[in-house]
Amino acid sequence: MADAKAEISTPNHAAKPPEKKPRSKRAIVLGALVCIAVLCCGALLMKGILNRDAAPAAKPTESTTGVVRLQELVQAHPEYERLQTLMAERAELKSRLKQSLDVPLTVQPVAVDSKPFDDSVWQKNAQDVIGRRFELERAQKKAAADYKAATEADYKAQSNAINEEYLNAILNIKIKLDNREAMRLTDDVIAKLNADLDELEAERGGRQIALYRQWQAEIQAYAEQSVAKEFATSRADMEQLKNQREAEAAKAQSEAQQRDITAITARMNESAAKQQQAVATQTMLHENEQQILALESKILNDIASKAAKVAILHHFTLIVCDPARSLTSLLPDGLRPAAGPDVPERYVKTVSVNATDVTDEVKDELAADPPTPADDAATKNS
Repeated sequence: MADAKAEISTPNHAAKPPEKKPRSKRAIVLGALVCIAVLCCGALLMKGILNRDAAPAAKPTESTTGVVRLQELVQAHPEYERLQTLMAERAELKSRLKQSLDVPLTVQPVAVDSKPFDDSVWQKNAQDVIGRRFELERAQKKAAADYKAATEADYKAQSNAINEEYLNAILNIKIKLDNREAMRLTDDVIAKLNADLDELEAERGGRQIALYRQWQAEIQAYAEQSVAKEFATSRADMEQLKNQREAEAAKAQSEAQQRDITAITARMNESAAKQQQAVATQTMLHENEQQILALESKILNDIASKAAKVAILHHFTLIVCDPARSLTSLLPDGLRPAAGPDVPERYVKTVSVNATDVTDEVKDELAADPPTPADDAATKNS
């Protein structure tokens, strides 16, 4: 059994080496095929690369649109300098018109206040009255002093006579009162004597006061009488002087009013002249703006004509301006948006993907064909 097993195992063991040889050949064949495939792919890839490098460049698409820089063309136009002159004249005319309109054309009515003139008359009259009254009072006081000095002795004599009339009676009563004890006077008698004494002294004092008042009245009457004529004359003179001054004040007021009327007339004439000048300036401004519009239209028409010629040479179907006219500028004033740094009023930037700039060519066309004098005269007349 062991031999049998060995026999059996021996053939099996000997049969294994022959099976390895076909597997090694297949691997070699398979590797060779892979190398060939890699080489073929590399060759194909290299061929594609070489063909791509050797391929001719693609022909660029021919442009059918031209673009011109409008501002440069306007500045290059032969009439641009005259356009700048007209615009400077327009700015100067607008400034002149604004200054003339800022001046008020109305004139205030004449109204001269009479109070200063009335106050002046009253002041002068008051000074004259006070001065004249002071002179009269001084003269009156002097007359009173003279009359008093002349009549004072008589007054004193009359006063002494009154005192003498009552002197004895008063003296007797006082003696009795002083000797009341020696004379053994009763209280009733003493009371009656005191009453009589008071009555006599009061009567004497009353007569003295009446005499003094009469004397003072005579002095005052004499003093007034002494200046009565001067007072009447002074009053008449003062009234005449017052009337004269009132007439002078009225004349001065009338002259001041006349001066104001003359000044107002001059201002009215000046205002009328300025108004006429403003109307003339406004007419000149209108004519200037018409010339500017006509010249701008001519310049744009010339640029459009030269651009059309260049477009024919290049076979363009369209030439656009940079910047281009804004559609909002064609709206009425009430619907047009307010102009600002972000919203131009008339022109906007042109956006183009494939356009040829022919600005220099149009410049050459403008320089080669300047405007004729006939065109110039037509622009000015328009």
